Amino acid sequence: MNVLITGASRGIGRACAERFAAAGNHVAAVARTEEQLSNLRDTFPGLVRMVVADLNESPDLSGEYDVVILNAGYYAPGGLLDRERDVFSESWRLNVVANHHAARQLLPAMIARGSGHLVVIGSTATDDPSPHMTAYAATKKALRGLFDGWTQELAGSGVRTTLIAPGATLTSSWEGETPPPRILAATSVADLVYRTVTEGLTGRLVLKAD
Repeated sequence: MNVLITGASRGIGRACAERFAAAGNHVAAVARTEEQLSNLRDTFPGLVRMVVADLNESPDLSGEYDVVILNAGYYAPGGLLDRERDVFSESWRLNVVANHHAARQLLPAMIARGSGHLVVIGSTATDDPSPHMTAYAATKKALRGLFDGWTQELAGSGVRTTLIAPGATLTSSWEGETPPPRILAATSVADLVYRTVTEGLTGRLVLKAD
């Protein structure tokens, strides 16, 4: 399979890239950080292609892919009414607008071919946001709305759609914060993404720590 993964340099995206490449799939790894992408490419020679790009700048991502994993996102703690920092506006461009632009570029080729799988990484924060992350949760709710819209518009096209909603996941986004005692590993989310694609699972799939 040819798989495109955004936000592939670290966290869930990196774990997904490693999971698919380890299984022999060709991965287009999209991220801003060339050094981390280089390490990923060198780990899986011939299978990982680097796409160094800032999704906030609406780069050209067009191509023929069997699977598109929209994982890139921004997290910072904060409320919608906080006076010192506007986390919602900081998050909006990447969590919502960049994913919208990426989908508009990548989905038409799948529709024309009549096959493919769109996987979107959401969050359980859309169900029950904590008081310190209402701004982040609001952008993820908007992304969930986009997913619902994509699903409706892709109905009957042959393109599958899946929204993966993990609970708190241990990534570099937690730097400077104390993570909760029960937290997912990024590899656990990647395993679900891989199973979603290989088994053709669709709809919204929730993953929480045991």
